[in-house]
Amino acid sequence: MGVTPNAITALGVLLTVTGAVLVAQERPMAALLVLIAGSLADTLDGTVARASGGGTKVGAFFDSTADRVADAAIFTAAAWVGSVRADVALLWAALLALSSSSLVPYVRAKAESLGASATIGPAPREARLVITLLGLAAWALTGQLIAFTVAVAAVAFLAVITLVQRAVVVVRSLAGAK
Repeated sequence: MGVTPNAITALGVLLTVTGAVLVAQERPMAALLVLIAGSLADTLDGTVARASGGGTKVGAFFDSTADRVADAAIFTAAAWVGSVRADVALLWAALLALSSSSLVPYVRAKAESLGASATIGPAPREARLVITLLGLAAWALTGQLIAFTVAVAAVAFLAVITLVQRAVVVVRSLAGAK
């Protein structure tokens, strides 16, 4: 159809940033729908890349960077809501989710650049995204922000566990490889 994987990636990150703006505006149902569309685009770009011959290094870089932008937008929006509402639990959970969620793929990428593997842990990006969307859906359906707060806190907790697990595996692998 002439649509490139990079165009789909760009659409996905645009939708996700738009969804994050809707989160910041405390419009959880609209945010949920837009974020689901953005997530579908994020899934579709890899499928289109594989179907068209496996993608490119530029495409892989763009996709990975777009994923980091999307994650940052969502958790920044959550931190904004926590700040505006003086909801200390949401604010700190969002800040921890923001930082730990960006460190999880960093550890994997750095490990791979050093010849090690770091794909373990309970919170790869897909799991973090599903938990966040479920919390957003619960907020949208119940009107209770606490459901979203719990989801963001769960993402933060699981991302920290994943980060620690990956770091331990990498250190053991690299120390053994000398």
